Amino acid sequence: MRNLTRLLLAGATSLALLPAPALAQDIEIPAGSDATLRDLVISSNANPTSSGSSLDGLLSSLSLVGSSELPLGGPLLSSDDRYPMPYGEEYDVARIVDKRVERVDERVERWFVKSPSMGRVIEVQIKKSATGAAAPFIYMLDGIGGSTPNSGWINHGAAERVFGNEEATLIMPTHAAASLYSDWIEDDPALGRNKWETFITKELHPLLVAETELNHNGKSAIGGLSMGAIGAVHIANTNPEIFDATFGISGCYSPNDNVGRQMVNLVVGSRGGDVENMWGPYGSAEWDRHDTAADPEGLRDMAVYLSAADGSFTEEDAASYDDEPFFNMSAGSVLERGVLSCTEKLDRAMRDAGMTHQAVDYKGPGVHNWANYNEQLQPAWDAIKSSLY
Repeated sequence: MRNLTRLLLAGATSLALLPAPALAQDIEIPAGSDATLRDLVISSNANPTSSGSSLDGLLSSLSLVGSSELPLGGPLLSSDDRYPMPYGEEYDVARIVDKRVERVDERVERWFVKSPSMGRVIEVQIKKSATGAAAPFIYMLDGIGGSTPNSGWINHGAAERVFGNEEATLIMPTHAAASLYSDWIEDDPALGRNKWETFITKELHPLLVAETELNHNGKSAIGGLSMGAIGAVHIANTNPEIFDATFGISGCYSPNDNVGRQMVNLVVGSRGGDVENMWGPYGSAEWDRHDTAADPEGLRDMAVYLSAADGSFTEEDAASYDDEPFFNMSAGSVLERGVLSCTEKLDRAMRDAGMTHQAVDYKGPGVHNWANYNEQLQPAWDAIKSSLY
């Protein structure tokens, strides 16, 4: 996913292709070798079983060399001068304070909401339903960039193509970079105050339900891609009284296994955040609470759609990286193979709990990018739509 912060992707999964002892060394790529390395990445990931074994081997080897988390630093770090977002205002109640039309033809507006839990005004992009008839709410959560300042679903994604003529109201919170759309237990020097689960479920949702112009039909869903998939499926699982459906595209749903732990570390650490400010020390109750695969009971009575590709390249995928360095290709491949493992784990956990209603698309070739996410949005909508009317 090129929008998943190129520096994060490039560094993280380039390391995944190296033996563990190389992690502590400086890596130099010979000039002019990019084309050769691109070919190597494509051929080495043609067999998804092989790429999966390489990833699992790397994550296991980290513990053998005394590391529990993939080290981050230098080129793996990204920054955004907008973060941390200002916070600390005291509001008695959540309240909508402004609404601005942004894209008339696509019915997109930006609403401004005072959030007591966040101590600041949160900007939320809303794509209104096609005709104004009674419609469900679809909360759409973004990847690591956290819709800063615009949702990827409307900038890069297929929201207009899929929902342009649908009676569905899309709700897209912004400025949530590297937050996992979670309630953090502490304010973070780099990422500020994050109380996204509380904001979405306790503050924003009741406000929007009360807005007669949105004409809510009483049904709601929440879904996301990559980081947003992690947050969305967790929030659905812990708030089944609010949500009738959820979807996760290329997400990881167990932060307690090797793959999930490293993805959480990479997402938060890539923007300079401290995972202990999010959920406390690894192994704490908050880490366990966010392990959807360990306890998927909240998903039992709602429509569920999950998808993941296998990390191998189609011709279109390979061509889309023509102007990029080889390590972006390796990133897209290995990350997607990682989320395939995560998706399989949640699917198994649900089946072990007697749930067979989930629709799961193991789509085969594809990598961690917008082409993959956009391909899966229509099937996601098709899978959950009937539960929302």
